[in-house]
Amino acid sequence: MVQVRAQQPVNTDGSINLEAWLDHVLSLDPVLDRAVLKQACEFARDAEQQANAAQNLWAEGTSSFQTGLEIAEILADLKLDQESLVGAQVNAEITPSLTATAQVVMRPKNYEDGNGTPTLDWAYASWKATDSFSLQAGRKRIPLYYYSDYLYIGYAYPWVRPAPDVYGWPIFTYDGLTGQFTHDLGGDWTLNATAWSGSFASKKNAYDTLIYYGGETQEKWKKIKGLSASVSNGTIEARAMMMTHRQDTWQVDPATQAKTFFNDNVFTRIIALSLNVDYQNWLLRTELNRFSQRPDEPTKFIYDYYLVGLGYKWGEFTPMVTQSHYITAPNTLVPQEGRKTRALSLRWDFRQNMALKFQYDQSTDESKYSYPFFGDHKLFSVSLQGVF
Repeated sequence: MVQVRAQQPVNTDGSINLEAWLDHVLSLDPVLDRAVLKQACEFARDAEQQANAAQNLWAEGTSSFQTGLEIAEILADLKLDQESLVGAQVNAEITPSLTATAQVVMRPKNYEDGNGTPTLDWAYASWKATDSFSLQAGRKRIPLYYYSDYLYIGYAYPWVRPAPDVYGWPIFTYDGLTGQFTHDLGGDWTLNATAWSGSFASKKNAYDTLIYYGGETQEKWKKIKGLSASVSNGTIEARAMMMTHRQDTWQVDPATQAKTFFNDNVFTRIIALSLNVDYQNWLLRTELNRFSQRPDEPTKFIYDYYLVGLGYKWGEFTPMVTQSHYITAPNTLVPQEGRKTRALSLRWDFRQNMALKFQYDQSTDESKYSYPFFGDHKLFSVSLQGVF
């Protein structure tokens, strides 16, 4: 459903009447926190005014602040709260070679940190040593996948969401060091390489608690070491990644504080390959990954997963068909898991910096449990995604 929005309420000087707008939005969704919402709106308005003062303007007749209010109003009216997300990224230049970046994300459905609690997903300083090399220190998203850096920026990819058969591990962030290198290979080809090291602990992990262990479960990835490299020429991009870490997974008895470990310092290796093509109106998206622990033992955990998507850009519309698959190797501990999903998606870029997406997923559970582990399902999704 697409709604044509009424004009925003305005003051006599032509500016948006924020109090009247808040009254209207809260009439659509009374559970919203007026004070927090007003604070976010004032922050966005101040940011736009600063950008205007610096001559960093949107096209004439448009406004990042007004567009943000329209997105919020549509989301409140349609009650889209299952996968809705609001985020803000702030970049500050300390010196010409030293910058700081922070990204705050708020999700209505956020098991680990409490529903609606903002989380600091990025917080790092970056030092540009040369034109081709930079060093970063702080919190970043682990670049396990092609779209890792853009996973919370839905506008950056063609689907409503990347295939969950591929995109999903209990730890997705690390605190540590990152080195990035860029080199011109000649012609139109460019090499980008990234190395990273660090660790991260999740005290109330949704992945482990809700899917596998039942009780509140903690997980830590430590001694993370990773390397990725990609080559691209503007049409083709090929990427390879390998990362190793040590994994702890445990529960704490509330009465005795005793720890029960399910994984204790387990060596883990993750490898990933991707080949993506944008040729004329055609686009191809592929990813192939493997997660392995104890590969030569009967208690091994090996996960193989991939996605292949083919789409065509037809004016403002991009239809796409995607297949993804996830399977574990048989072991002596638990039954085999598996799932296959076919997705049909349509992206409509109906406005600058905004896209309306439709997606239909049909998923088949291939697990060998005595009960439906994932369960077969059909899912139709509609998502409004934008940046401002």
